[in-house]
Amino acid sequence: MNLTVTLILLGTFLTLMGVCIWQERRPRVIGDVRMIPYRFIMLMLLIMSFATLAHAVSLYTGKAVTPRAGKFGTR
Repeated sequence: MNLTVTLILLGTFLTLMGVCIWQERRPRVIGDVRMIPYRFIMLMLLIMSFATLAHAVSLYTGKAVTPRAGKFGTR
């Protein structure tokens, strides 16, 4: 994936997160059950946004994002 596609995906994820926030903040009708779990969808979109942002940073800088070694890591 190139940088343009990655940024389009990031924008799409953030837009969908905004739609989920808008749906979550709508006033509820008493006795009406929501069939779509918007908070779970927001959580998944947030995780995908962080991964896409890390991918965009690695594409922009040219260096791969490496995980840090743990306290007892071998690195």
